[in-house]
Amino acid sequence: MNIDNYRLFLRAARLGSLTAAAEQSGYTQAAVSHIIASLEREFGFPLFLRSKAGVALTQDGERMINHIREVVNRDDVAHQVAAEIKGLQSGRVRIGAFSSAAVCWLPGIIREFRSLYPNIELDLRVDTYQTIENWIANEEVDCGFTSRTEGSELEYIPLAEDRMLALVPEDDPLSKLPALPLSRISELDFIIPGEGSNYDVGRILRSAGVKPRVSFAVSDDYAAIAMVRRGLGMTIIPELILRGIGLPIRALELEPKCVRTICIAAKAHAAVSPACRAFIAFVRSRLSDGDGAVKTPSGA
Repeated sequence: MNIDNYRLFLRAARLGSLTAAAEQSGYTQAAVSHIIASLEREFGFPLFLRSKAGVALTQDGERMINHIREVVNRDDVAHQVAAEIKGLQSGRVRIGAFSSAAVCWLPGIIREFRSLYPNIELDLRVDTYQTIENWIANEEVDCGFTSRTEGSELEYIPLAEDRMLALVPEDDPLSKLPALPLSRISELDFIIPGEGSNYDVGRILRSAGVKPRVSFAVSDDYAAIAMVRRGLGMTIIPELILRGIGLPIRALELEPKCVRTICIAAKAHAAVSPACRAFIAFVRSRLSDGDGAVKTPSGA
């Protein structure tokens, strides 16, 4: 068993390309092909289907990937624990994040964390809440930023409350209100925002018994904001996204006040590596404040 070969297999599976895996790993494409072929001989069956478009896991490869990932993850943890015992601060943390956290928080957090722990490698992947939680459950990432979802078995550490705000076209009379009652939303054309935000919006509307008059559904929060500016309807957006835009936007508080709880999540009851523990502790210290509001780290 060669752990490095296992790592290469996982990278090729994630990228869907032996060539891309070779480029990221510092190997030649021929060397990667040879290593994957040797793994297939060792196991006694093909791991990948090969085509001009790249590679895709076979059914047997799909059955093996979680077991191989578990072996690699346990090897990482063992090396990090050994480093911790020797008093070294080293290791690797794989992080998942939704887009507004990646834009507004993580540049500053990563810069400061690396200044404290220069020997800890950080890998960042960006996607929706659901994808991030699937990554954590499958041990593809060590921890992830998300909004706490219902029924999940992950372990959540609350970081901050992020206000959910209404964006209404400037020429609409409701835009002059000090706050927008949830009950008035059904009077307006509603734009469903991108994945992630739409989970929080759906939760808010369901709890208030509001059925919006949906005019558009978009896959990107910034597209929803642009459509509101063009007078095509209203939407509800987390405050953190609006901070990331940096442009003047008329946003109304909802009545009653609505928030999403931003958390950092990890797999429940699983061994968390020393490097991941250090990262989570650092994030909590950077984002914690007295009133629970969202903070933007300096330099983000």
